[in-house]
This record gives sequence, structure tokens and C-alpha cells, in this order.
Amino acid sequence: MISVRLIKTLLFYIILFHVSALIAQPDSQVIKYTTQVISNDIKTMRIAIDGNELSYPVMELNSDNRIKLEFDLLSDNTKNYSYQIIHCNANWEQSDLFSDEFMNGFNENAIYDYEFSVNTKVKYIHYKVVLPNDDIQLKVSGNYVIRIIEDGDRENTVAMARFSIFELLVNIQAEINRPITAQYANSGQEIRLKVLHDDIEIDDPFSEVKIMIQQNNRPDRIIKGIKPVFVRNNELVYSLPDENIILGGNEFRMFSNKNLHQFGENVNDIQYVDTMYHFQLRLDERRSYKRYFWQEDLNGGFLIFNANNYDHHISADYTYVYFYLPFEQPFLDGSVYVFGEFSRWQALMENELIYNFDSKMYEGVLLMKQGIYNYTYIYKNSYSGELDEKVIEGSHYETENDYIIYVYFNGINEDYDRLIGYKVVNSRY
Repeated sequence: MISVRLIKTLLFYIILFHVSALIAQPDSQVIKYTTQVISNDIKTMRIAIDGNELSYPVMELNSDNRIKLEFDLLSDNTKNYSYQIIHCNANWEQSDLFSDEFMNGFNENAIYDYEFSVNTKVKYIHYKVVLPNDDIQLKVSGNYVIRIIEDGDRENTVAMARFSIFELLVNIQAEINRPITAQYANSGQEIRLKVLHDDIEIDDPFSEVKIMIQQNNRPDRIIKGIKPVFVRNNELVYSLPDENIILGGNEFRMFSNKNLHQFGENVNDIQYVDTMYHFQLRLDERRSYKRYFWQEDLNGGFLIFNANNYDHHISADYTYVYFYLPFEQPFLDGSVYVFGEFSRWQALMENELIYNFDSKMYEGVLLMKQGIYNYTYIYKNSYSGELDEKVIEGSHYETENDYIIYVYFNGINEDYDRLIGYKVVNSRY
């Protein structure tokens, strides 16, 4: 029997032959989709399970849960936004599926769900998309991207966000341990993993199964490409001592600007200047040489909250938040960023800190909506682009972290990466 994948491959090359006969095309680069905001007018974008803002954007296929994407447009006037859905493989590259194979509905829909901010100094419009909805129902598991475009122009993408849909076809057993080897014994966390697949036949687990392990949903903290070390009786074992190790990092720092008239956590001063509230945080300190100290955090997340109102998403105001990190000398070969889910786990120009030689501090100011925020400081090497949190924050095996485990399957009769297993394991609880 000819597989669907083979038919699609033949059609692809037939089309490619005819197109290339008409015009020469340069080699196209495969796009790896990331959660990102491209427009400077869009702020506070987040994607999560509807009704649980601190959840990871992953839901079970055909469940009652829904994925919610929301963002603010800093403007008095609305814009014509619409959204599209992209199905991706395990590496977040566009899959070979056509739209009608992974969804029901038309794959471009206007966003009509928006509200104007109420009694805020900074005027904005809050937009929201919830999936599935009356226009789109998703039919298969895997990785997805929701892309926001302006004025119906597919070349004018203003934002995009990742989410995933899983089928519960395998049983994931995992635990987090302290590594044995001296190199990582005090700084790392080791993930030991088993996948039990009684409900699905896997002929070649070395090629058909892909495992992704992500710390706190961070794209810079991920294990992938691992292969089973034991295969037995519908059981795949992915761990040996001192394998699958990720730096534990440190507990996240936190501040609160939820109350405009009362000092929240880690706030040193509040001023109202030029119709804007300015929150100056307390001086932070380098923690790379300090002992581990546990404190409860949101694992890098944030929660929008207005302490004086109930409808937080349209009543919470925007404030300027000032960060201060004393350092005797600046780094000569890299930059420092304030970092977290609020920055989409990216080192961007907008969250970069600048060294002040007079105060001997890294300083920065960000426009942030009222709420409770986790953050950390991260160093970016100017030459390699590598992100290093340990140099400022340190890393400890005791740190409390979530580990998100994804199990993808692409068998001989499949033509996309199915997400057949998903589990969140905590290093402490």
C-alpha cells in the first residue's frame, strides 16, 4: 500500500519540477517558529490554558480545555488583526500537512474579541483568541503556532506564539535526581525517564520516537535528540547515571507592581511623573557565589493583577519598572539582560541593561503591566550568542523547577509528528 507520505512527496516533486522550469528559485531556508512579538505596539502577550494563566500552553486533543492567546495593543484605535494556524513538526518547523488535514474551518479569521482599557493612564486595547472556537477546530496532535497578521496581509506578521496538543497514548514515568559526577553534583539536575507504550505499537523507537524535555517552558533549557538505552516489553528507558542533565539554575527573583500606591515585593520607591507611575526596585545582587536559598516563585512566569480592581486585563495599568544590578566592572565580551517569561525567554534590546560607570551598576527600565513578575539576570556572549545565567545567578541542584516532557511519534504510516505523551514533573514536589 502506498503511504500518504509517499503520495505527498511525489506531488511535491512534480510541482517543484514545473515551478523550477518557469523561474529559478534560490534555496529556501527552513523556518523554525518561536514565540515572538514583532510589532513595537504589542505588549504583554501570553498563551496558556483558558482559565489558568500560569499553565503551560499544552492541552489534550478533544478535551474540554481551550488555548487562549492574549495581548495588548498600546493605542486608542483598534487595528484589523486576524490569525492563522500553522502545524509544526517536533522541531517547530512547518509540517507537511495541509490545513484541512489538521483543522476544520477556514485558516484565516478576524479577531473580533477585544476590549478597551478602563481608567488607565496608558491607553490600550486587549485582544484575545481562544481555540478551538466556532471558526476553527483542531483535529490532530502535535505542535502548533498561532500567527497574528495585520490588515489581512500575510507578509505583515505582528506576533506569533507556540502551543501543543497531545494524545494520551503513553505512560511517562520520570524523576529528577542530583547528578553523581562532581562536575554537576552541586549545579545540575538529572532527569531519569521511562516511556511505557502498551497502547501504541512502536516498531523502531530509535527513529520513530523523539523526546523533548524542557525546563519551565524555556527554549534555552531543553534536552532533545536522546535515544533509548534500553528497549523491552513496550518500555523505553532513556536514562543512565549522569545523562540528561540540565543546570538547575536558581530560584527566580520577584517583584510586584500590582498596587500603584503601596510598595509591593522588592519595590523601593514609587513616583508619579509625567502621567506615568515609576517603580524603582531595590538593588539586586550577584548570586553566583552565594549559597542556595529556597523561596517560592512562579518558575519564571508572571500574573497580571490590579490590586484595586477586579477585571485585571483591562484595568491594570502600565508602569515603568527600574532594575539595578551592582557590578564592580562591566563585562567586556557580552551584555546583561533581565529575563523571564515576560520577555518570551529572549534576550532582546528592550530588556537589555546598560552599565552605568558612575553608579557601577547595570541599569534598565521596562514598560510593564501591573502584576506579579518573576525575573532573572542572564549574560549573553557577544561572539557566540550563548546565554549564560550561571555567571550572575549561580546554579544549584536543590532549585525547584518544572520539567515538561514531550513524546513525539512518527511511524511508518504517519506523515506528521504526533504528540503521544505529555507530562510535567517537578524537581521538588
